[in-house]
Amino acid sequence: MKKLVITILCTSLVISSFSQERSELRKNSPNRIVLNLGAGVFSNYTYDWNPTQETFMDNPKFYMGNITYSGMLGYRSGFNSHNYKFSSTGRDANRGNVVALFYQGGSINAEGLSGIDKEEIKIFVENLTDPVQFTELQVGVVWREFLRISGGKGSVRPIQDIEDLNLENVDYTLFTTGLNLRFGRLCPTFNWTLMSANNFETTMSRFDIQICMNIYFWKKILHKDKHLIRD
Repeated sequence: MKKLVITILCTSLVISSFSQERSELRKNSPNRIVLNLGAGVFSNYTYDWNPTQETFMDNPKFYMGNITYSGMLGYRSGFNSHNYKFSSTGRDANRGNVVALFYQGGSINAEGLSGIDKEEIKIFVENLTDPVQFTELQVGVVWREFLRISGGKGSVRPIQDIEDLNLENVDYTLFTTGLNLRFGRLCPTFNWTLMSANNFETTMSRFDIQICMNIYFWKKILHKDKHLIRD
């Protein structure tokens, strides 16, 4: 009976030590999921290539009325350091590679669309006085949580009924590249988006500047660190 009690106690101590070791290792491991929420302003839409003039139109102007909001949900990987970085408050300061889903929305009015006058895209007309609303969904990667490359689909629709205009949604394809500058939990971003609603016979572009906040969660022991539990 005495041997049984000693065996149970020893086993309990080993299990407790093993559990504590896992807990400590998980605490010092990077978060695998990042949620990024932000808002900012974007430039007027311009033709990136205007076939009628055979020139690039690269004179974007920012209007404070062009408000945009965005979100990103991503999975982090590619941590190559054995000494993971955390701030004094416990904030995850590591930089990984992110595979992410991006959402962006906002509204734009005639001032922001003043450079768009193609007849085939009837919702983008210069005399439009009521705003239109756009939503976009993309998938892509963020290298070292700094350089973003993504692509997907967008849709624009009128907020109110407008006579003599196409009231159906206009769908388009888009690609975005951008830079993320991380300062603590705040992350200013600068993005350039290329769009086309006619199989890239005509392309439009815009820039946006946003202030975002990163929220990290789901700490998980990396596969390459699991041997530390057994050692």
